[in-house]
Amino acid sequence: MKYKLKFIAPIIIAILIRFFLMSFTYHPDIAGQSLSSYFWGFKNITNVYEHLLSLPSNHPLVANFGVNDIFIYPPLTYFTLGTFQKIFAFTGLQSFLETVMTGVNIYKIQNLSLYLFILKLPYIFFDFGTAYILYKYFKKQKTKYLAFMLWLFNPVTLYATFCMGVFDIIPVFFTVLSVYYLKKNKLASSALFMGVGIAFKMYPIFLLPFIIFKSDKWLDRIKLGIISFFPIIITNLPFIFSSAYRYMVFSPKSQKMFYMEWMLSGAEGIFPFLLILCLLYLFSQNKKLKPKFYVSYFTAMFLLLFSVTHYHPQWFIWITPFLIIELLNYKFKEAWIYVGLLSIYIFIIFTFENSLSIGLFAPLNNSLANFVGTQLIITKSTDINLLKSYFRSIFAGISLYLTYTHLKKSVKK
Repeated sequence: MKYKLKFIAPIIIAILIRFFLMSFTYHPDIAGQSLSSYFWGFKNITNVYEHLLSLPSNHPLVANFGVNDIFIYPPLTYFTLGTFQKIFAFTGLQSFLETVMTGVNIYKIQNLSLYLFILKLPYIFFDFGTAYILYKYFKKQKTKYLAFMLWLFNPVTLYATFCMGVFDIIPVFFTVLSVYYLKKNKLASSALFMGVGIAFKMYPIFLLPFIIFKSDKWLDRIKLGIISFFPIIITNLPFIFSSAYRYMVFSPKSQKMFYMEWMLSGAEGIFPFLLILCLLYLFSQNKKLKPKFYVSYFTAMFLLLFSVTHYHPQWFIWITPFLIIELLNYKFKEAWIYVGLLSIYIFIIFTFENSLSIGLFAPLNNSLANFVGTQLIITKSTDINLLKSYFRSIFAGISLYLTYTHLKKSVKK
């Protein structure tokens, strides 16, 4: 009973923090994904990709937002978010979204905080679900408690999920669930849930080979591949022949990790991301790996991704649960490394436009939306691009060190 009481106060505080951030922060990304989901949520349109491209130029969404750059995710994402919109239709959410679509100043809309709260509310279930899985991942009560608390109060989740309002917490939940079953050596369940994560957002596809290579039999590997692709195929097959679907879902934004290239000739090159990733896949087949340390390969993949990619700020939530697992697996040894990675991430956030930092709180004070932005303040005293390059290089160096040391320690002596 005493142990259970240790959870009550932190959970209440965590919920109150989330409710505050859900109501009083806004980033335009939530408008893009909500307006896209609107067509399923309130118009029952299934092939939104084709519908968006067929809209006339004078349609409010086309005139004020455009359609080429806001509907870029797999269909399961929009069916899920649109279904939540259906559930909360009684709140007047449809009218709110149609008002936003007209391009009015969003901070002038009545009951803005209420609708921001509603749009972000579904995320809290996946958020606490992730905390619970991390709790179940460990055996010792003290470690379980630490994992739960580290997730509840980590700034990355609060920022990306409840300030920005992006849906990345949903695929994160399924990737963590997949790793939970991987630790239990339930490869079929692990592959299935990783497939569900991919059906929401494409990035977990780079984690999938680690699960498939966990088996040393090729027939089992083929079976795992089929299981993992089942949710992807079943949710995407109805749209696969749509040119609008292919154009939007497989946009250049989904291939940013391939922007860095070592040129071999005027037309050919080597992608560092793909080269090192292949090495990680091959090394992960080492059967001497301690099961609980296999997650080091997942962490290594993300550290590689963020080291060679000009990533979006919300992407860092992808790696956060795995950094927590690593931190606890290694009993807080060299914790300064994790602090260093997080500090660089926070610095990079403040080098983006104002809407990703101080401007997020404009619903509390509209004048914050017109703040010049911290990146312009930094630019006055230094070359901001050069400064970011320094920090990104340090991040890559720390990531290389962390990857090498953890993969080395994960093998039995």
